Amino acid sequence: MPQIQHINHHIWFKACKPLRGKYKLSTNCVMVLNGAYLYNKVIKKDFTRRQLLKFVTYYDNVRLGKYITVLMKLGFIIESSKRKTLQLYSISSKGIDVIKELNNSYQIELVKFCSMYEIELD
Repeated sequence: MPQIQHINHHIWFKACKPLRGKYKLSTNCVMVLNGAYLYNKVIKKDFTRRQLLKFVTYYDNVRLGKYITVLMKLGFIIESSKRKTLQLYSISSKGIDVIKELNNSYQIELVKFCSMYEIELD
């Protein structure tokens, strides 16, 4: 049996596929948007690029900045306020809609995968 993180990655990419086409987002953009959503839910406040970078940890500052720029241009992340020289961002309602679709898509792909390989979900 493959390790659980391998299964998770497999399901993640399958779950992202319909979103990539519908919203014209790369899998990496979806991952950053998901990280922004999780940051907001866990930390319960808006974020700077640096805070999101520390939270997501997978990307370097340049790449994360590019993904945030794309997400902002498409309206999934918005500039919420400015404190001194720091720009704060938040996930928009449009971005939250994408995350809801991602969660639904992930659940569907998880059930398909487990059913295909006769894995029982607890």
